Amino acid sequence: MKNIFLAIFFLLFLGCDGKIYKNIYDKSKIGVSVSSVEIIANDEHSLAFSKKVMEKKGFVLGKSNYKLRVEHRDYTKSCTNPLSKTSSDYSYEGLLVIEFFYEDRKIYSIYRDFKGKVNEKLFTTLIDIMIDDLEIR
Repeated sequence: MKNIFLAIFFLLFLGCDGKIYKNIYDKSKIGVSVSSVEIIANDEHSLAFSKKVMEKKGFVLGKSNYKLRVEHRDYTKSCTNPLSKTSSDYSYEGLLVIEFFYEDRKIYSIYRDFKGKVNEKLFTTLIDIMIDDLEIR
């Protein structure tokens, strides 16, 4: 019984973010050398966070054949239908989607639902996974 309470306690504090979903669309781009990236975001916070993370990783930001599209959806603002809120599972407060393109062809996508406020750590986690999966140099 004691172990059950301990397990429940740990599950409550392990983390509130949803499972990470990812897909590699163009495996020929694994291991390529990417020196510059153009970032496109749907809001100022996403743009600022993703720029900061990519600059820390050593990427030059500007016009490029490689584009990082970043989208943050705030479920608390976008869902205003009371029936939907009561009949659906809205246990998460937002969604972060990161997609990587080469010449307008999608190479990679990764996304995750999350709880709480959008922050730099969310961007860092997904971008790190993307860089590792694509073996970007």
